Amino acid sequence: MFTRFAALFVYALVFIGATLVGAAPMHQHVARQIGDLQCNIDRLKIVGDIFQASQTTKTLTNQLASDPANAALVSTVSEGLSNASSGIGDIATALFTGQQAPAASRTQVEDGLNSAFTAANSITSTNTAVTNNVNKLKSELQAAGQAGDGVLTNCN
Repeated sequence: MFTRFAALFVYALVFIGATLVGAAPMHQHVARQIGDLQCNIDRLKIVGDIFQASQTTKTLTNQLASDPANAALVSTVSEGLSNASSGIGDIATALFTGQQAPAASRTQVEDGLNSAFTAANSITSTNTAVTNNVNKLKSELQAAGQAGDGVLTNCN
């Protein structure tokens, strides 16, 4: 799982680097797909936020291993993050090949983040360390959602 998120993060960095280095004028459609600086910052931010949320989820998986109800919720968070990452991967592949980002993949990212947040919002514990990590996770998921909103606003 870590390698998948690391690969997406590297793809995002390479994509942004290639975007910033390109000096030749581009066709309108390609320029819209590659995006401007703010668009690419938003793209990088969502990948980074999902990566951070995944790391926090791994910590919660360990902390809640002996709590079946909360462990199931953490598993749902992990699945949502995996789905969101998969959608981002599909979008990145489309952009790298000069195709339009699939709308279904954008929906997949949104649905994955919503699923993860809903599950995270349902985790309860009297353990302060768990509560702190759940709050951290929710903040990371909200940040990813805001970055996703930024992508929708700034990359069209």
